[in-house]
Amino acid sequence: MTEGIFLDWGKLSRKLSLLALAAGVTISTVPGGVSAAGAVQPNIDQSTLPLVQSSQKTFISPQINTKSTDDIRVIVQLSGQPAAVGKYAAKQGISSLASTATEAAVDSQQTDVLKKASNAGLDLEVNYKYNTVLNGFEITIPANEIPELAKIPGVISIHKNSTWYAVPVEGDTSAAAAEATTPQNDNEPLKQIHADWAWANGYTGKGLKVGVIDTGVDYTHPDIKDAYKGGYDSFYNDNDPYEEVPLTKENDPYHVGYEGTYHGTHVAGTIIGQFANKSGEIAQKGVAPGAELYAYKVLGRNLDRPSTSSGSSAQVIDGIERAVKDHMDVINLSLGSDEEKDVNSPDAIAINNAVLSGVTAVIANGNAGPGEYTLGSPATSQLGISVGAVTSPSKQFSGKFKAELERTTVSTVTYETYGDVNFNLMAWGLGKENFANIIGTKPVNVVYAGLGGKADFENIQNVEGSIVLVSRGLYAFTEKIANAKEHGAKAIVIFNGNAKQVGDENIVDLSPTIPNRDGFINSGLGDGFDNIPTLDIKGSEGRALARTLAANPGSSFRFTFDDNYNPQLSKGDALASFTSFGPNVDDNLSIKPDFTAPGVGILSTWPAYGKGKDNVPYDKAYNRISGTSMATPHVAGLALLIKEAHPTWSPFDIRAALANTAEPNEEYSVYEQGAGRVNVENAISTPALVQALEPITILDKNYKPQNVINYNSSAAYGVIQPGTSAIKNVQLKNTSKDAVSYSASVEWHFEDPQGITVTPSISTVSADGGKVTPFSLNLNVGNNVKEGFYEGQLNLAAPGVPTLHLPFSVYVGKELPENPFGIQEIKLSNALVYPNRNYQSSTDLTFRLSAEDTNYYEVNIVNLEDHTIGYVDVQFNAKQSFTPGLYSVKSINGSYHPVDANGKKIVDASGKPVTEYLKDGVYKIYIYASHIDAPGEAIESIVEKEIEYKGYSSFRVDNSYDSNSGGSTGGGGGGPVATPAPSTAPAPVSGAANAVIDQGLKQAPVKAAVASSNGVATVTVTNDDLKSAIASASASPAAIVINAPATTDATAKVALTAEQVKLLAGAPAKSTIIVNAAGSAFALPVSLLTGGAADASLDLIIKKADDQSSKFSTTAGSTVVGSPVAFEANWTKASGSTALKVPNDAFIKRSFTIPGKVEPNTAGVLFESNGKITPVSSVFKVQADGTTLVTVSRPGFSVYAAVSRPVTFSDIANSPAAADITALANKLIIEGTSATTFSPKSNLTRAEFTALLSRSLGLRSSSTSTFTDVKSSDWYANDVAAASEAGLILGIGNGKFAPNAQVTRQELAVILGRAVKLTGVELKASNPSFTTYADSTKIAPYAKDSVQSLSAAGIISSEVGSNFNPTTAATRETVAATLHQLLSKTGLID
Repeated sequence: MTEGIFLDWGKLSRKLSLLALAAGVTISTVPGGVSAAGAVQPNIDQSTLPLVQSSQKTFISPQINTKSTDDIRVIVQLSGQPAAVGKYAAKQGISSLASTATEAAVDSQQTDVLKKASNAGLDLEVNYKYNTVLNGFEITIPANEIPELAKIPGVISIHKNSTWYAVPVEGDTSAAAAEATTPQNDNEPLKQIHADWAWANGYTGKGLKVGVIDTGVDYTHPDIKDAYKGGYDSFYNDNDPYEEVPLTKENDPYHVGYEGTYHGTHVAGTIIGQFANKSGEIAQKGVAPGAELYAYKVLGRNLDRPSTSSGSSAQVIDGIERAVKDHMDVINLSLGSDEEKDVNSPDAIAINNAVLSGVTAVIANGNAGPGEYTLGSPATSQLGISVGAVTSPSKQFSGKFKAELERTTVSTVTYETYGDVNFNLMAWGLGKENFANIIGTKPVNVVYAGLGGKADFENIQNVEGSIVLVSRGLYAFTEKIANAKEHGAKAIVIFNGNAKQVGDENIVDLSPTIPNRDGFINSGLGDGFDNIPTLDIKGSEGRALARTLAANPGSSFRFTFDDNYNPQLSKGDALASFTSFGPNVDDNLSIKPDFTAPGVGILSTWPAYGKGKDNVPYDKAYNRISGTSMATPHVAGLALLIKEAHPTWSPFDIRAALANTAEPNEEYSVYEQGAGRVNVENAISTPALVQALEPITILDKNYKPQNVINYNSSAAYGVIQPGTSAIKNVQLKNTSKDAVSYSASVEWHFEDPQGITVTPSISTVSADGGKVTPFSLNLNVGNNVKEGFYEGQLNLAAPGVPTLHLPFSVYVGKELPENPFGIQEIKLSNALVYPNRNYQSSTDLTFRLSAEDTNYYEVNIVNLEDHTIGYVDVQFNAKQSFTPGLYSVKSINGSYHPVDANGKKIVDASGKPVTEYLKDGVYKIYIYASHIDAPGEAIESIVEKEIEYKGYSSFRVDNSYDSNSGGSTGGGGGGPVATPAPSTAPAPVSGAANAVIDQGLKQAPVKAAVASSNGVATVTVTNDDLKSAIASASASPAAIVINAPATTDATAKVALTAEQVKLLAGAPAKSTIIVNAAGSAFALPVSLLTGGAADASLDLIIKKADDQSSKFSTTAGSTVVGSPVAFEANWTKASGSTALKVPNDAFIKRSFTIPGKVEPNTAGVLFESNGKITPVSSVFKVQADGTTLVTVSRPGFSVYAAVSRPVTFSDIANSPAAADITALANKLIIEGTSATTFSPKSNLTRAEFTALLSRSLGLRSSSTSTFTDVKSSDWYANDVAAASEAGLILGIGNGKFAPNAQVTRQELAVILGRAVKLTGVELKASNPSFTTYADSTKIAPYAKDSVQSLSAAGIISSEVGSNFNPTTAATRETVAATLHQLLSKTGLID
């Protein structure tokens, strides 16, 4: 499985859907995919070598006893180059080599050698001939005749045909260790990058920190636990970045099954594996085993697609920020979006700023290759390191079997031979390579299992001990293997092919010829614990066998194998078939990836999910998978080794050292391999670095342009017109104490171009110790140079030190070349927009539409949670396609047209799209183009793919006002006795205010004056300024912001006159008044202003309540964090004041700031109402200044305090709701049955559940319950009264509530469904696979809608299997899980 993480952007022409960051920069084992789990090498017939390399004279393996007369099987290698070399030479234009390395030439030499052997009287039998990757043959010959064979001209080596075994690494040589089995480690990738040299020289990464930003990690793994030091879970907002456990379909509440997460554990093992697991045959040693590991979980289960894992841009950015703040030396991001290619995407910006802070960021280039421009964000970061994948030397096996058709009649059995069938071995068991013993050499019965799915095996008899024949298609290779193994098969043969749908059924396509499916699959999974021998045969031959069976009902095949499986060692360093290519999508067409590393068939740690469990075996907790995700941690580990060797080197220096000394493969371009495959020995040993000095403009975290120098490890000239020249500034940086001197030269790749030159400004480049010498690379392009890409490298050579090279590229032409994505050159005139200022109040979007087959496009706005919230432009031409060219959307100013949870546009009463406004924050622009018919479906292209093109950019919105923007000071209204200060321009909206402003509201700040008296800062506004603010929103709902200027007063009071109250009451529906003072704020809906007397004024108050702290710390172990804050809204008349009444369905948002960093789900909020202290749901968010913003949304005002009370329950470790229980307990919302126990399997009464829900929502009542069986003295009386007033509970009839009865699962669903409606939140369906429960007929009619909607939203699920069990009493853990999901999805909790 190729691994990594991708952004999976939805098809917005049909539905403006969520953008999801889907886990995987590994190549998945998708049906019909080119690669499968742990692909060892996609093309087995390329770049293989015999097990032992030949010497200059004929080599005879010392393992051969040439005095013996016994027959022996040997591999004979001849001097001529095999045909694969000739094909490569032809590709490169090396005609002399191409003409001599053909299949005909190889066959000719082999015939000549065999003829001479026959003439010499040698008794040999040819078993196999090789002409593609090896020129030679495998023969049987008496061992004592081998010296005579070696004398024949053209024979260069003779090797014994042997069985391969893994090479163990060095371990403990103590007597105790010697008695035990030494675990094995896959050393080939480590040797390939020379990590073994670094260890031998004392470099292990000791004392350095690496952050793995991924799916979390199984830190209980023996090869990880000693290196693991901490981290954070940005996906679930807690301090436990553990992998998510697998779920069967039966145990999965979504009934689709979930494989769990594993990606981060595999990545971590590659970096820091400790080689400490002595329980089995395998242990993992990482590249930098001395480093400390920190895990940042940013990916988890995607409830929109419950069988997958994903994360959002916001979560990835949070992981990066936390890693930087935790002082990581290196961060690893084996994740990305193949579709998002913006060099200034939010993720790429975060990477750039991490690098500028001194953190080396290593990122997977992506698995969307082969093909130009296939890399994605954040590998597009111009300052980060992006990594492509190559193969490592690995074992490969091949052979042939004889197929016989057995025809059985009543009286006879006949056999019909179908000849030899060649195969390549795709997969095999770990350490089980004696295939002749496993499969045998006698005929083996064959069963045909179609596509190899579970259903295909249901009606097959006698699978045990047989060989299973299946077609490629529909299911992953690993799934086919697992199904065959489960049924006891000896081996499985997979032929190349496809599935096709006939009606509702998927069957094998047995066509004689299928494009790209007639040859071998050429994909390898390699060895693994779960594998059985898996053979890959040609599609044309496999389908012929299957057709024969179909034509002969009742017949069967037998396969007979010989004992020769031709073990070979692939050369390695071939570009992985999946690795993404550059160039980067910037104006310079910059070179990406920066370099490559081993990423195919990588063996590393695998989770066994042993946390909190006893005796979980880890002896087989390893797996072999592939992807640029696997290449990336190799480089991250090398960066640690280099940093240890050179502590003062910057991230730019580490990148340059790896690139300058990498080993390029002359077969590949710089956009495929960057500088080549890394070699840490050279990178550490080099005394100097060569870097291109590229002035670039990046965006800082506030989206303000910053000019920086990118000390690049490559040089890209961009677009250069014929007849012009260009200069690239370069520097030699001597990092040693001694002077260095290099001779400079330029080497062109592939062929020397005509009419174009690149010349170093000096031929000898020298630098004193610790000094830098600048020089330049001068490019001249002649008038007649053909349009296209040209590339080469600058070489700096000196005796006794590694040669340095710097790859370069140039595109000759008049404009940027067209990329294959249809939309390119996306630009914004301003990346930062100030809608309320006189400058940069909007941005213009331009993009080039290069596709010729579109008639529709839309420009959408997406938030950092990757939710599409609306659009700014849609264009459709029903008559003809758009003309390719430049398109623009002018004046994007923060306004947009919203869409609902299902992606449908929201319209007003007249059918026109509603207009809303973006609040402060960062947003993505997503351009989607297609060709649609009138109903809106994307049509199919001639290649049977929907016509769709996508492009991305991003920008930031800042709704603050210009400080010089004057304003009216007239108007009326009473104020305090003290003389007010002059009105000032509206202050920028603070974080506290932004937290309580709903998305979509037009922000309308009001100029304010302040007067201080007796510790109270009284804030007033003028009628004219208020009218102006309301008018600025036009007919749109507005957030009317009143900022209290900074004072030392403990109380801030906004005093609104009766006339001003009337003005505000007349604001557009859904508008709110925002009161913002000293780090606190609240939002008051204008709909509540109609309840006061006509002549009453309104005071809106925020004040510190330090004197009330003691009220909130009465519980043992609880601590008040910061100061309690009181929020009030009072009607005021001459006769006195009364509190503004808030109905239970009017949730008022308030926020306040507390000191220090308080992570989400580690503290809660209490509030006081009528002398009673109660918990309420809350959201904690750490701010940039190190403080924490707390947000609470509930009906009513009062005093609020943040309280910390860590809780640990000893009986929830095995509960599926453990995380939910812990979060709610830390939030003070749910209590245990004792101080240390929760009793998750116990049940809740109706009273207990009602109290729990009422307190979660912050509901209080001033009246008594109307139920006859609820006494006013009952502890739950007020909670029941409040829930009844809010319409959450109706009782059981006859005026009774039945408080002591247990709450059933269907009652739970009904009450929670009402709670969702009460909050006013529209839930999005999060479980699209949900349809209904097996026992849905048992659900009461009054509960059916609630059960259906909450199940689809992912709030509630089945109890056992696919049964809901509606009348079963709800357990405490079920209530905790469902309540936590509800509060999270409604935004009331972290």
